[in-house]
Amino acid sequence: MILDHRCMTILTKIVHAPSHVSPQEIMEDLNVSKRTVYYDVEKINSWLKEKELEELRYVRAAGFFLSEKGKQQVRQILSSFDKKTSYEFSPKERIAWAAILILTREKAIFLQDLMDKLSVSRSTLLADIRDLKRQLAQFQIELSFHKTSGYFIAGEEQDKRKVIIYFLSQVLMNRGWNDLISEVQLTIQDQHGIPPELFQRSDVDTIYGILNESESYSGVQYTDEVMETLSAHLYLLIRRFNQGKYIKMDPVEKEVIKETKEYSAAQFICRRIGSGFRLSVPEDEACYIATYLLSAKISDYKAGEMENKELGNLKKMASRMVDDFQKYACVFFQNRIELERNLLIHLKPAYFRIKYGIEVENPLSKSMQDSYQDLFILTKKVVHHFEYVLGKSVSDDEVAYIAMHFGGWIDKEGVKVEARKKAMVVCASGIGTSRILQKQIEDLMPLVDVVNVFTVREYEKASLAGLDFVISTTPVTEKNVPVFVVNPILNPSEKETLLKQVQAAEKTPKPENIEALMSIIRKHADIKDESMLIQELKAYYQSSKEMKSEVDQKPMLNEVLTPDKIQFADSADSWQEALKKASQPLLEDKSISQGYIDAMIKNVNEMGPYIVIAPGIALPHARPEAGVNKLGMSFLQLKESCSFSEKPEHQVTLFFVLAAIDNETHLKALSQLSKMLSDGDNLEKLQSADTAAEVLAIINQYSKD
Repeated sequence: MILDHRCMTILTKIVHAPSHVSPQEIMEDLNVSKRTVYYDVEKINSWLKEKELEELRYVRAAGFFLSEKGKQQVRQILSSFDKKTSYEFSPKERIAWAAILILTREKAIFLQDLMDKLSVSRSTLLADIRDLKRQLAQFQIELSFHKTSGYFIAGEEQDKRKVIIYFLSQVLMNRGWNDLISEVQLTIQDQHGIPPELFQRSDVDTIYGILNESESYSGVQYTDEVMETLSAHLYLLIRRFNQGKYIKMDPVEKEVIKETKEYSAAQFICRRIGSGFRLSVPEDEACYIATYLLSAKISDYKAGEMENKELGNLKKMASRMVDDFQKYACVFFQNRIELERNLLIHLKPAYFRIKYGIEVENPLSKSMQDSYQDLFILTKKVVHHFEYVLGKSVSDDEVAYIAMHFGGWIDKEGVKVEARKKAMVVCASGIGTSRILQKQIEDLMPLVDVVNVFTVREYEKASLAGLDFVISTTPVTEKNVPVFVVNPILNPSEKETLLKQVQAAEKTPKPENIEALMSIIRKHADIKDESMLIQELKAYYQSSKEMKSEVDQKPMLNEVLTPDKIQFADSADSWQEALKKASQPLLEDKSISQGYIDAMIKNVNEMGPYIVIAPGIALPHARPEAGVNKLGMSFLQLKESCSFSEKPEHQVTLFFVLAAIDNETHLKALSQLSKMLSDGDNLEKLQSADTAAEVLAIINQYSKD
């Protein structure tokens, strides 16, 4: 009996869950049916039974669980899990490992070798090889075969390195250290007299130690995910070095790279690799490793680390992105300096990743776009500043990472109440992920403040004094406070489960109450399984005390901008007059007070025409506390433009006045408005419209979930 990727995911989730895992949670997490969940659980139990381990049990209205003893036993098995004999790779994993195995081969690799490594049939592997050929073509390299030398990949060494990074990021995504060891062990080929596991483990551990020491040279601290993945990456590079496969860097680019602190760190790494593995590592390889360090996600940097001209430009660009985001989202970040600093921590490695073509897959990209579509759309509107500095377009995966940063800060303003709970977030995959999780936690539990965001390594050294609980995206050691392990982006079932767990930690049913109930049951009934009965009673108490998080629905554009808020005029004497006229419908229905109009005019006088979001279009707004009573939007079309400055781009004919009650409720309507205004045909139609019905017809096209 072997486990596939989905079964392994379910088992790992249950093993690390602090309490029960419901079928609904698994269904939403893996996007499968209830029938599939029960089928997979049956398969897992067969595997556990074969290993003589405790099987998964199910409590109605709560979910699947293992006892603490059972969890410990399964963890021990998984820590020494043999992928070659006990695991069924997914098609995506098979293709990735086939590419890596061929690129790091130390002898000829034939079809049978890959079949043995990946434990699949000939026909399945041939289909995978066809898919791999198509994927490699995107990197301008080719998979070929020779009857004596087997499979090999032809192309430039730099392109082959990109392939290694790309596929390694796929197979090692969200893996623990022991799992990573097991994965990379697949690349070990038969070596007489050396046990493969010990050989591989010691080498990767050595590389990890070298990287740990190198942080002092670059002045940064890398995330746990980067440390582990980069260890595997360097291990595979050493395999290339052993074959005499070296890279050639552009001479001009080399001079630029040599000026960075990352190059000093790369030199240290190359010296240590050279002595430890008996290799001579060329200067070009030090430059190449420096580009990887430059592109790696970091958890922090020291003051003065961002001083060169190139990164100085990134600082200015981050500030412009925040300017535009505030303008389009109609929010004002009070702690803007910290926001820009954390945004820069992400943008620096992203800049070098894109510049040097280092592609990594963002596993949260789709979740981000689905669950936080409004934030994603708004971020797409400001990312052009980044693209201008890069000279290249930014992928949706990178946009999703940037959107996480804005999402983590967008609700930072507001009144803080007393008697609040304090929590810590632990995340191995970087600041962006942790910030979006922090936002979800604070949305879900309004009385909880996330006071610290740590990597796993920082958590192990940290004091938890004063904390009520820890929420982590990866299993960590519990240190006197409850630890809840969650996904970085929570689906509805996971939110419900987390609320139950937090409540259960605070209000666990008193043992004497359960025991009192059990004494009554014992008097009047025969009990088949007392321990299971107690377990179900506890689950019932927990589910009966569910916390509810009231989340206001975000209205669509046509629900905010209604026919009575649409106006037309020939001209206005000044922009102030135009703004007053555009705001009139909101004033009449008491959505705003006169003070809100005065505040909008004052803001433009003090800050300039920031409300002009595109040529011909203005989005007047001010802070909610300036006089907003309820959410609303109004529209004014002028036949003759009015001027906010002498510049041609500040001539405006279309006004959309926004009255926002907070930093979030209006985001859906605003993202729909952004989509509508990004189409040039719509702008022409809005400018030529003569009736509210014509304007509304355009609005309705974009007012859809």
